Amino acid sequence: MDEPKTSIPLTSWPEFFTAYDAAHQDPVNRFIHHATHLGAGAGVLMLGAHPLFGAALLLGAFPANWAGHAIFEGNTPAFHEPPDAWGKAQVALGGLAWTATTLASDVWKLVAKA
Repeated sequence: MDEPKTSIPLTSWPEFFTAYDAAHQDPVNRFIHHATHLGAGAGVLMLGAHPLFGAALLLGAFPANWAGHAIFEGNTPAFHEPPDAWGKAQVALGGLAWTATTLASDVWKLVAKA
């Protein structure tokens, strides 16, 4: 799959979602990302009560997502583009927002095929 033409992070949410969605076209990779985004969110919530388990969920999302890009998309994860920590945080938070806005429609597409 070709690399998206727009680099991330961008200056607006619509631009970000367009570029992020373009980098996540393979259905398997999309569901890997949805699962790991949900797991990372749960991991953040668990950091206070179960710090090791919470950190494992949070940090385990990165290699799983990177493997999804390497195996199913053949592209570079958006997280690798920004050179600074703030840009990487924006991509990570944007990925969570992307899951919040696309998970239901992706599940619906999967169910409709069955």
